[in-house]
Amino acid sequence: MRAFVVGNGPSLSVTPLEKLIGEVSFAVNRIHLIYPKTPWRPTYYVRAEELDGFELDVWKDDLIAQLENPDIQIHCNQYFTKNLERYFDDASIRHRVHRLKACTHYLDHFDQIECPHTWHQGLCTFGSSVNVAVQMAVQMGYSPIYLIGCDLGYKYETVSHFSADYINVETSKLKSAHYANMDTLAAHMIAARSSPVPIYNATIGGHLEAYPRFEFESLF
Repeated sequence: MRAFVVGNGPSLSVTPLEKLIGEVSFAVNRIHLIYPKTPWRPTYYVRAEELDGFELDVWKDDLIAQLENPDIQIHCNQYFTKNLERYFDDASIRHRVHRLKACTHYLDHFDQIECPHTWHQGLCTFGSSVNVAVQMAVQMGYSPIYLIGCDLGYKYETVSHFSADYINVETSKLKSAHYANMDTLAAHMIAARSSPVPIYNATIGGHLEAYPRFEFESLF
């Protein structure tokens, strides 16, 4: 069975996400900001970026948006899951948030010797939450995998996502556009090299050319 991995690039705002209803899909980070514009909701929600990427209060709001839908399976890294008791008293809610069994390669950059070159045992966090979602889809047995909203092309001090509310470009602690672009591209090249199943890029436009392209509309 095929699966879709949904990134947060600008192209998502012009992608007819309602076509993914009934499909297996993985979405990441602040995907809930597009929920008011579409009836689609992901099957899996993945949050694997470094702790400093967003303030915990922002993460709490992001998580609540996922918890509102009981059908979304939620997976977050240990730095977020350990803060669940601070924000959620209800144990049944906390039990819905699964801890990712992942490495700490998110701390590394493409130009460091520690940068991974292939996937390894467990989940590799290098690059982005999208990279982790792709690995999860592979490990769960989905094939082929189609990427959408994976534009690449991060820009300095400007909005590089589908929503102007995604980050505050003046206060954000996310890594620079240089490292965001190069780390993300390196992670996709690792995925293209490591994945035992086909991965295709069905993003509308964008700059990611690590995989064969598919026209999104042609898949339905």
